[in-house]
This record gives sequence, C-alpha cells and structure tokens, in this order.
Amino acid sequence: MNASTESRKILLVEDDERIRLEVLDSLQAAGFTVSVAATLAESQEKVQSDMDLILLDLGLPDGDGLDLCRSLRASGSDIPIILLTARDAPEQRVRGLDVGADDYVVKPFHMPELVARIRGLFRRSGGKSSTGMLRTDSLWLDPQARTVGRDEQRLELKPREFDLLHFMMSNPGRAWTRDQLIERVWGKSFDGDARTVDLHIARLRSKIEKDPSDPRYVETVWGVGYRFQEES
Repeated sequence: MNASTESRKILLVEDDERIRLEVLDSLQAAGFTVSVAATLAESQEKVQSDMDLILLDLGLPDGDGLDLCRSLRASGSDIPIILLTARDAPEQRVRGLDVGADDYVVKPFHMPELVARIRGLFRRSGGKSSTGMLRTDSLWLDPQARTVGRDEQRLELKPREFDLLHFMMSNPGRAWTRDQLIERVWGKSFDGDARTVDLHIARLRSKIEKDPSDPRYVETVWGVGYRFQEES
C-alpha cells in the first residue's frame, strides 16, 4: 500500500446494506478512505466534502443515482464516477455514460474487478510524461509533433485518425459511445453519421494494431462503443 493509495477518498453510494458493507470492507482493505451514503439526499450532502471518486448505485430509495451524476457534471465537477448498476441493458449503460459517468460495473460484480477499475481511473492522469508524450507498451504518440509510432517505426495517420487516437490515449480505460467520440473529436457542429466513428476506428486499427482482427489497443465495448486499453 503506498501513500497515494492511502490518500484517495471514495464516496460509496449504495442502499443495499449487504453490498455496502462488502464493498466498504474491500476498499478499506485495499487502502482507500471510504465515506458511505445510502440515499440520494445523503450522497448530495457528503459529496460536498473533498472526494476523489464516487461509486454510485442507480436505484436509490429517494431517487435515481443518475440525478447526482447529472448535477455534478452540470456544476462543472470532473470527479470520477463509477456506476454500480443492475441495469445491464446496453441502452442503460450508454445513458449512464452520456450523462457523465466514467465507467460502470454491473451487479453482481467481483470486488477485485471493481478495485482494478478504481485504480485504473486514478492512473489515467499518469499516462503523460513531462514532455507530453503518450505511451502504451510499444505504441507512442507525440501531440506536439503530431507523430505516432510503434517502437522505432513511424506510422502515417490522417489528421482525424491522429485526433481520435490522441483523445483515446489521453483517456485510457474508459468506454466512449460513438456520440461522445463525435462530440469530442469531430466537434458538436459535425452533422454526419455516427458510423463515421466505426470507419475511423477500423482504419486506425489497420495502422496501429499488429493484428487488427484481435486489437490490443482499441477495444470494442459491445452495446456501448470503444475503449483504449490501459497499459498491461
């Protein structure tokens, strides 16, 4: 357990006492400081404290957890949010991501996976070097020179392919919907089809992946969209 882990403060919002106690025990054992809330009202009060991440149940007795997520994003908060949900339909997961959640875990879940997701979110800001270079395994990207390569080999990307890869490498481990990628890479004024994302992902894989049919870097998240894999 290191100092950075010990200093991380997590708000756990879960009304099921059994799940709440199980998650609380596991997170404390992993070295995190945890505050708990069982209702939407209680979570709205406790989130005012200095928290580093929120684990958010959706089905709360006094409201929908997405309301908390929505209000935090509307207020400009960028605190990482992981949804704990029994709603495993793809459209429900997409809805959660669209209102600003960073990730989701479907109940019932395994605690080691949840802890890994949490640590993954905390690692994301560590993906950049002091020079701004982004690296994952042998793949590297220099945003200033707008160059990309794998080991010593330079890869030729078109401008939009570069922008897409730059965005995804800057935000590893999170699943993005096609609409989210269009808004962040193409811009809100883009009026094309969401399938444009699929086309660019396919082209990107053909250039950066050793085996595009079994991608190492850009993963398809079925029913949601795409995710850039974190460094293994």
